Amino acid sequence: MTINIGDLITLKGLKNTEEKPLGIVMRIWAHNHAEVMWLNHDISKRFALRSTIDPKKLDVVNSSRD
Repeated sequence: MTINIGDLITLKGLKNTEEKPLGIVMRIWAHNHAEVMWLNHDISKRFALRSTIDPKKLDVVNSSRD
């Protein structure tokens, strides 16, 4: 599944975890990185996440396009 701007995303492999970082894709960069605004800052700090991340590490929770 491709990641688009406005998608609600989380990290891959965290399906069974109750507390997982959630974010919204703000921009797709040309060099294969996505700029993400993390919604729950405490959890994203626990996972040491930056605002730019490789889209291969992301899983779409809710797509902005159908």
